[in-house]
Amino acid sequence: MFTDQALKRAYDGVVVRKDVPAGTVLMQVGDPITQIPIVKQGSLRILAQDGEGRERYLYHILPGESCATSLTCCVAKRVSNVRAVVEEDAELLMIPVRYVDEWMVYPEWRKFVNEVQAQRYEELLEAFEVVAFHKLDEQLWNYLLKRAQASGERVLQLTHQQIADELGSPREVITRLLQQLRADGRVTLGRGEVEVHTVPIAG
Repeated sequence: MFTDQALKRAYDGVVVRKDVPAGTVLMQVGDPITQIPIVKQGSLRILAQDGEGRERYLYHILPGESCATSLTCCVAKRVSNVRAVVEEDAELLMIPVRYVDEWMVYPEWRKFVNEVQAQRYEELLEAFEVVAFHKLDEQLWNYLLKRAQASGERVLQLTHQQIADELGSPREVITRLLQQLRADGRVTLGRGEVEVHTVPIAG
């Protein structure tokens, strides 16, 4: 992970490697943050939650990345304000939160934290733009592409209701839009699954 020898020794002395299967909820809204995950393999899906428990997809965490929200909350000594779900089988590198601040003496660690936060900020702005300015059909297509890219699989094990929950839309609307995407050749629909085609296929 790091080239600075002092940081590498500190990192190797405390990091815990953890294998987590797909579908595992790694963190819930309101959970105290005791460890910071860095994804070595696999991916995590991050969702926000409103006061009534409704969720909306925010972004994915891919190999070599960490969770900016966790980094920010642990430094501010706040509980988690997002839910983290393992998208595909993941190998995580877990770091106790106390070291996030202590390691700021290492320039390479400061750079890593700043880059994670900058990237997540850009993704949050992108997510806001999609929600605020794009039609729901564009939001749905963007969501499916992100899930396919994060999992490395064209076939997503998703029900229409699960998609509706994460996009904050009625299931009937999602079903209609998925059928339109199928008519356009961008997806193939099956029972409990959606196959995503980045290029329209011939009918």
